[in-house]
Amino acid sequence: MKWVDRGLEPGRVAEYASGFTQGWIDYFEHSVGARPDDSHWREFRPQLGGRTGDNCWYCERACNSGSAERAPTVDHFRPLRRFPALAYTWSNWVYSCHRCNNSKGDGWPEHGYVDPCAADAAERPERHFDYDQLTGEIVPRSGLAVDARLRALRTIDDLGLNAVDVRYYRHNYTRKFVEDLSALPIFDRQDFVATFTGQTVEYAGVTRMVVEQMTDLLR
Repeated sequence: MKWVDRGLEPGRVAEYASGFTQGWIDYFEHSVGARPDDSHWREFRPQLGGRTGDNCWYCERACNSGSAERAPTVDHFRPLRRFPALAYTWSNWVYSCHRCNNSKGDGWPEHGYVDPCAADAAERPERHFDYDQLTGEIVPRSGLAVDARLRALRTIDDLGLNAVDVRYYRHNYTRKFVEDLSALPIFDRQDFVATFTGQTVEYAGVTRMVVEQMTDLLR
């Protein structure tokens, strides 16, 4: 996971918020009426996905509309069931593959989850996570305060960021990156790194973590 700039809120979001938010609040907080059937946040899925080249903001794998698990969705970072007032809040929408969205579900742990779009630099993914090149696992960054460590662990566990298949593809990707980087002449390595850590590249966040651990290859 890496920090993502969601971009400016489109004007239509405020219109939808004023027209539909109350229905979600009435249903979930007051048990009034039937569950609303609006889901206009889906209209903004292409705009959100375009920020990262259609890669999931959680697991960083490319979304694929032809795959049930990797189909693109808009996740409510703070779940709709628990925070209905945020149903049409731009800052609460995360571009996510179906698997990550489904794994995260409607829960909200005591310390919350790591926000891929956190406004506060201290709360961003890069401050919470590191990468184990031997196992391919995402791990909490060393030196975290207790609450931040718990937030990182719950994010890893609840979203399945170290599930066997997720870890397998990520591990293969990073191993190939390291092999290719090591094979390049030293004067070509900085450009190579810049290419594979760009905002719209699959696994850009975890690749940056790998690069941080391999400064000797870039000198």
